[in-house]
Amino acid sequence: MSFEPNWASAPGATIVRLMDAKEIPFDEMASGLGISENQLQALIDGRSRIDGPLASALSENLGSTPRFWLARDKTYVEELSRLAPQSGDVSHWIKSLPVRSMRKFGWVDASRGEEAIKSSVLSFFGCDDLLSWNAKYSSGVGAVAFRTSFAFEANEMATLVWLRAGERQAHRFDLPDYDRQAFTDLLPRLRRLSAFKHPKTFLPRLIEACRAVGVAVTTARAPEGCRASGASWLLSSRHPVIHLSFRHLSEDHFWFTFFHEAAHVVLHGEEHIDVDGGDPSLQTSSVKEDEADEFAQQLLISPEALDDLKRNPVPKRILAAARHLGVTAGIIVGQLEKAQALPPGRLSRMKHRYRWADDALVPESA
Repeated sequence: MSFEPNWASAPGATIVRLMDAKEIPFDEMASGLGISENQLQALIDGRSRIDGPLASALSENLGSTPRFWLARDKTYVEELSRLAPQSGDVSHWIKSLPVRSMRKFGWVDASRGEEAIKSSVLSFFGCDDLLSWNAKYSSGVGAVAFRTSFAFEANEMATLVWLRAGERQAHRFDLPDYDRQAFTDLLPRLRRLSAFKHPKTFLPRLIEACRAVGVAVTTARAPEGCRASGASWLLSSRHPVIHLSFRHLSEDHFWFTFFHEAAHVVLHGEEHIDVDGGDPSLQTSSVKEDEADEFAQQLLISPEALDDLKRNPVPKRILAAARHLGVTAGIIVGQLEKAQALPPGRLSRMKHRYRWADDALVPESA
């Protein structure tokens, strides 16, 4: 039996929708309401209430009436009360989570017993109780970031845990304002990082380069049941996040996934939430996926170079093309396999491989 709560919709969902429609930056919204950015985040997450003065400020900045905002908050509180978890819900919730993987990765402690597990998992999610978890994750990772409802079957919960691992990292970044043009200009230069064999060498460089233009890049091992390769979304501060799992543990797949998610950030922006390789309920349209694939492929190897190699994909020519393009031979092999110009595995010896060891966030070179 799956854990399938009926969600309570916080007033923050309406606030964010109107902020997006009116293109009001997060800091300006907080200033307009006369509250701090942390207080605005609490309001959006459903952790604080709307009183008379705040209702008036919301009316002045976002529209509608103070009465509407007070009623919106009252309805939310009533919904939370109605949805107060029953004793059986806790057991179903825990069983739907990949607790074994979470223990293995060090994301929760090794305590046994329902109450201890519940407490540790809630801490991982940044929630005090199951009721607040319901409110916060009614739309995926945060009331702002993910707006697609989960059915909370076991594999979707595993995906949510993996996404939360990225969210926890992203909130620790000191990010300047997101600069879309600077990020777009940066992407071709990031190909050079593929020359480094070890993730512990190239990842800090990749993370810092993207951080400097306002993009958070995070990584984490996927727990059992999660099939995601990468994901992209926006923090409530409007900063993009690119989260990567190193699925398949090969360089060609890692770099293609990074540029695929970067494409969604650049091409599709705030309208897009992506979990590549995840569950169908989380997928974006096939048109946008095709656009992201094409963008990533053309960044890694030009169409002309790919067409030329297709005619005779032998190691000597692949190595020469790799030197000319500034990527590794393994990445080119991966693109030739994707284009069905090479049978999978024929030249896999040319790829750098990774393996998971003690660190659940960054793998080692195999």
